[in-house]
Amino acid sequence: MKFELDHFNGVIIDPSSLSTAIEELKADIEDLLAYLGSNGKSLAWISLPIIRSESIPLFVSAGFTFHSCVREELTLVRQPSESAFVPFIPTHTIGASAIVLNESSEILLVKERGTTGFKLPGGYVESGEKIQHSVQREVLEETGIQTTFESIVGFITRHTHQLGKSNLHFICRMKSLSQAISILDTAEIEDAKWVSLSSYISESGNSLTDRQLVSAVTCGAGLIATDFTGNIGPHRRDEIYISRNP
Repeated sequence: MKFELDHFNGVIIDPSSLSTAIEELKADIEDLLAYLGSNGKSLAWISLPIIRSESIPLFVSAGFTFHSCVREELTLVRQPSESAFVPFIPTHTIGASAIVLNESSEILLVKERGTTGFKLPGGYVESGEKIQHSVQREVLEETGIQTTFESIVGFITRHTHQLGKSNLHFICRMKSLSQAISILDTAEIEDAKWVSLSSYISESGNSLTDRQLVSAVTCGAGLIATDFTGNIGPHRRDEIYISRNP
């Protein structure tokens, strides 16, 4: 079994180095525990690919617990004491919706299959995806409309949303670059249309909270995407949003 030291007095185990022989792997884990104890190491981490899932009970028996999971990989951690700090697992999912207005001050709306009423186009921000890019993608998939990002005009949260996670959802103002609607994601979206802003806000068949939100933020300045010359190096921020200057 191979591992490397991290910057926090812990070790990260290389899953590709694990023996496929159960008894040999048990012995390697015992040797690891002896090393951790004799050298005063803190956390021990391993991210097991799904093809090595048979190893999970061996690590659990050695004091490892589940930390986080993605589709093809489970991360386990061994905490030697309650005082050893374990970084938080992801607590939120991220989403974004778009207030898209055209030159006629009409707002772009969609109707999802199996639902009543119309809503703002939008969806989940994918891993590694910028907020402004995600909302452009979602608008295009759901309506066929090309847009450009202007600002974040609000955000909302829901606790608990799905799978025990909270949700943080950004409301973005977008400028339409096209007019003709052509739904690409027909499996999810039943209908899409332009309607006057006043008609949407007054239509009782649409969510009252959403209508109040749109009414409150549509004309707001919001937060604009920017970057700074000093935003370089290993601690570079991928996205920076700031309020507009008055």
